[in-house]
Amino acid sequence: MKNLGVPALSCMAALITGCNTAPNVEQQVDELYNKMSNEERIAQLRSMYMDELFDEQGKLDTAKCKELIPYGIGHFSQFAMQKPRDPNELRDRAAAVQDWLIHNTPNGIPALLHEEVLSGVNTLGATIYPQQIGQAGSFNPQLAELKTLQTSTLMRKMGGVLALSPMVDVCRTPSFNRLEESYGEDGYLSAVMGTAFVRGLQQGDLKKGVGACSKHYLGYGGGGDAEEKELMEEILLPHETMIRLTGSKAVMPGYHAVHDIKCVANSEILIDILRNYIGFDGMVVSDYTA
Repeated sequence: MKNLGVPALSCMAALITGCNTAPNVEQQVDELYNKMSNEERIAQLRSMYMDELFDEQGKLDTAKCKELIPYGIGHFSQFAMQKPRDPNELRDRAAAVQDWLIHNTPNGIPALLHEEVLSGVNTLGATIYPQQIGQAGSFNPQLAELKTLQTSTLMRKMGGVLALSPMVDVCRTPSFNRLEESYGEDGYLSAVMGTAFVRGLQQGDLKKGVGACSKHYLGYGGGGDAEEKELMEEILLPHETMIRLTGSKAVMPGYHAVHDIKCVANSEILIDILRNYIGFDGMVVSDYTA
């Protein structure tokens, strides 16, 4: 449990406070982790939909909070797209939930609010941009960076701190049903556009920006059975580039298998390649129900 919990809490601390994982932050995380019960540690690995905690009038239901998140919660999933709401209402909902967590759970740990932002924040009044395959066709990373800078500013004002984006699957299977979310078939173009996406989103400072998540690791767009050379030189390239050059904060393994081993349980890609070869020290978050 310790090997899972401490990195997760450390990344959460960095995302929420906007600080790098400096020694003083690591020390605070260790001290907090040692005070936590097993129930609290497990709760930090869970997610749920924030709407479950509100009544029909849009008020926070504290009885539901006590029932469903007595030990806290790690993430609130897709907090903006559940129902069409004004950004100000979403901001107020996020603030109400975080206030309850801080004042009513054993160690007062706030949650990560995450959302999908491939083409902007999907809520009322937000600007929606072209999907990533359209952005790739522009061959304009500067414009892609400006787009995510605007998106992260809006998302942060609503209380969001983690984006489950960008998707950098190198798609070489035309029948792949999420091709429009990708940058296409070229690993280099995906790496260039992906790093621009992360630069704009994180803004170089998580006190202002939003943490990025590289997905779907590794080979979800049709490369799960690729030879090692193609896997390492082309399909891995966007993920590795975003981590090394822009410090992307999270990685999401896909639903699929690489060489017949499911990504979420594949020590070769999660430990040998991601942690040891690339040196990634951020948060690994599974895809929904994966």
